[in-house]
Formats: sequence, structure tokens, C-alpha cells
Amino acid sequence: MPRVALAPLITLALVSLPPLLPGQAPAPPPARTPGESAVELRSRRLGVMGTELFIEALGPDAARLEAALDAAVAEIRRVEDLMTDWRPSPLMTLNAAAGRGPQPAAPELVRILGQAGELHTFTRGAFDVTFAAVGRLWDFKAKPPRPPSREAVEAALPFVDGRRITVDAKQGTVTIPEGMSVGLGGIAKGYGVDRAMAILMAHGITDAMVNAGGDLKALGRRRGAPWEVAIQHPREPDRVIAVIPVANTCVVTSGDYERFFELDGERYHHILDPRTGFPCRGCISATVVAPEAALADALATALCVLGPEASLPLIEKLPRVEALMVDLDGRVHASSGLLDRAPAGGDGEDREPREETPDDAPPPEESDPPAGADTPSEPNPVP
Repeated sequence: MPRVALAPLITLALVSLPPLLPGQAPAPPPARTPGESAVELRSRRLGVMGTELFIEALGPDAARLEAALDAAVAEIRRVEDLMTDWRPSPLMTLNAAAGRGPQPAAPELVRILGQAGELHTFTRGAFDVTFAAVGRLWDFKAKPPRPPSREAVEAALPFVDGRRITVDAKQGTVTIPEGMSVGLGGIAKGYGVDRAMAILMAHGITDAMVNAGGDLKALGRRRGAPWEVAIQHPREPDRVIAVIPVANTCVVTSGDYERFFELDGERYHHILDPRTGFPCRGCISATVVAPEAALADALATALCVLGPEASLPLIEKLPRVEALMVDLDGRVHASSGLLDRAPAGGDGEDREPREETPDDAPPPEESDPPAGADTPSEPNPVP
């Protein structure tokens, strides 16, 4: 069965990646049987959104595949140009208008920021796009690297609160309070993957895979066999903790191992807890399986902040969403839908499979599932 071996990779890593990431190359395709129709395979590998992008598409028409791949690459670059906060962009223009009341914004920014607000509520503040006030205090490329002072972090924390961002979908405006700014590093890459796959589908592609540095979306099959993703243990690269078959869905992994430094025996990594302004201590990695890569991207970040005990009950509320986590002691924890994929020993081994929610059931009293967790919005290719 073809397998994409996914080393756990960090969202929007800033390091320069080698031409081939460990374990990311798909396995060789099986030999074609006599009489089997020719299936072409085309791919692209390049740097985008601060990480490596690998796209693979299959079909009978090589010219159509090439055109589709070119269009998908152009689309994810367009998303980067829209949502980057490392150079001038529509997002940076919006941030520059903080404190000036409602500002018109691109429809995609309005939608993503609206979803981010729902995720902030659902994760009880663990996912927060206003982390930039403290994020700018951390320089992981400095030599030698040093953490910011606690006084500086505490002075910035009043400007981290996703509840204060107002999104008016009807008017197409976003209001950012003075002194605050938003960064989409925890959701933009996943959205870019969603958009790239949507473009492939618009070109008639039915079998494809898009992988942006660990944000992976698979469509259909690879030469007749299901796609598979192997999740490696973040502290033991030779140990595979789960093998997940994927078709028309997404797998995203976040963790503390890609961008970090160690000082006086303590590891400082780039996934910040928006409630403290310091690196989160919930777990060392989190993998999320979900219909949309944007949703999985944001949830993986939030799960790293919350840890297994607080995260897994939230995941159980979401239809078609599963999670696999490695806690600070290296133990594996899985949601009910992945118990047969993960080894025993995590806190998920006693969990019962979730029950399907009746259509007429009342909504939860708190932490309602965010948009995209149930019925994917267009142009998401998941049926």
C-alpha cells in the first residue's frame, strides 16, 4: 500500500529545508498489471509559505496534470501573498489600521478571521491569532538565542485576546483594537493546502496529494491503493507511532521539535501559549485528521497548548475529526477513532467510540464546534 511517511513538521518553519525531507518521499508505485490503462504521475516540489511544498497528481492526461499542478502552485502562492505577515500584504495593511475602527478586508481574510474567532472560543483561547504581540518578542534565529524577559512578555499580554477582534461578515469588515495585530501562521498554510487541492479538482484531477511541510491533504487513491501517512515519534525518529490511511481528508502535525533552542536545560520552541506568552507545555506533538486542512492546522496548534487531558474531550465533539498526541513524557494518546491505529499505553485506550449525534440533538452548552468541523465549506474537495 503506497505510504507517505510524514516526519512531524512545524507550521510555517523558517529554516531552510533540504531537497528531501526525512521520510516524505512517497513509496515507489506498484508495477502495472497487464492490460492496466496507463496512469501518468506528475509532481512539483518547491518552497512556499516558509516550508517545502510537494504536490503529486495522477491521471491519464499528462498535459492536464501539468496545467493543474501549475495552477495549484500559483494558488497557494496567491494565498501566501494575501496572508503573509513577513512582507507587505493585505493582512499587513489590515494590521496597520488597528485602532481605526472597522476596515474593509478581502473576503478570504474575513472568512479566515471569522473561523479563527470560532476556534478561539471552541479551544477556550488556546488558538489565538492575536499572539503577534508576544510572538514578536521571540527571535529563534538570534545567535545566541535568548528568551524575552518575563516583564516584557507580561507587558505584551494585554494585547493578546482573540475575543477583541470583530469580524462583520455582512459588511466585509474587520476591526482590530489599537496596539493589537493578527497573524495567521497557525491556519494560513492549511488554508493554502485546501485551496491548492480545490484548484486541482477544478481541473478534473481525481487522485492527488498536497503536502506543505506536514499539512497534508489527500484525494482519491494512488495507482489504485489508498494513501497512507506514517506518523513518527517526535523524540524517536525511527519509531512510527501510527499509520493512518487517508482519502479525501487531511492530516496535520504540529510540535515542539522543528524551531527551538535550549538554554540552561530548558527547551524554548515556537508554539506559544497565548495565555502566558511562553512556549506551550501541553504536549510535544499533536496530529489532527480533519476534512479541512485549515481546521486541522489550527486544531493541531491548539492541542499542543492544551495537552491531551483537555484536548481529547474537545476532539470527541467534532464529527470526522480525530487526534493523536504525544505528551511531555513521550506517551501516545489517541481519540476514539484512532485507537486502532495507535499503540496501547495512552490515555485513550479506555475511550469508547463516539456516538453519532442525531440531527435534532441540541447543541452543546459551551465550546460549540467551529465552522468547517462538520460540513466543509466550498471549495473544500471533501464530499
